[in-house]
Amino acid sequence: MVASNGDSPEGRQALSDLCAAYYAPIVAFLRREGRHEDHARELAHEFFERLLERQSIGGADPRHGRFRSYLLGALKHFLSNRRTYQFREKRGADSIHETWSTETDALPGLTAANASMPSPDAMFDREWALSVLDHAFAVMKQESDRAGTLREFELLKPWLTGKSATGTQADAARQLGLNEGAVRVAIHRLRRRFRELVKAEIKQTVNNPSDVADELRLLIEALSL
Repeated sequence: MVASNGDSPEGRQALSDLCAAYYAPIVAFLRREGRHEDHARELAHEFFERLLERQSIGGADPRHGRFRSYLLGALKHFLSNRRTYQFREKRGADSIHETWSTETDALPGLTAANASMPSPDAMFDREWALSVLDHAFAVMKQESDRAGTLREFELLKPWLTGKSATGTQADAARQLGLNEGAVRVAIHRLRRRFRELVKAEIKQTVNNPSDVADELRLLIEALSL
């Protein structure tokens, strides 16, 4: 996060990378609030454009806590300001503010959300968790490609997240020309590296090392939705 602050080319690129990594969670939050897909994406682009124009995420400095929490707070502030502006534009800056529902044209593209679904905050966290896992998988794939073990990675990656794999470890062993013991060792090694990469990804967005464990617990909870 420190790298994302400042007006250097490296800082601007780091900020751009952060925006790309958190695009899906932001869209998920906006969609869960009841917005249509196109409108949610338009708002996400507008939100990130504001950040990129400032070329800084000063409030996201690690000294101020977790980037995930900061970004969600910044999004809510952005939406609040936008609603206030739209309301004033519609009613007039000097008029009495009235309460309006989500079904009025004061909030174009926003419809009533399904109360049975997880909250917008929960959807944001889930998409954040999936993005962290996707990045870890992408890094592992690159590492396996460079090491010449890409086929092994592709066959064994279903066992990395604890989800049911297609086929058995014995099937994978036959395809790789290994015994089952060697496959179990390979899976253990991949799982260990996967955990390292997930922790490394989270560590970039927190200040205190103790927060990593908390964020990992939240990640696991978010994936259970």
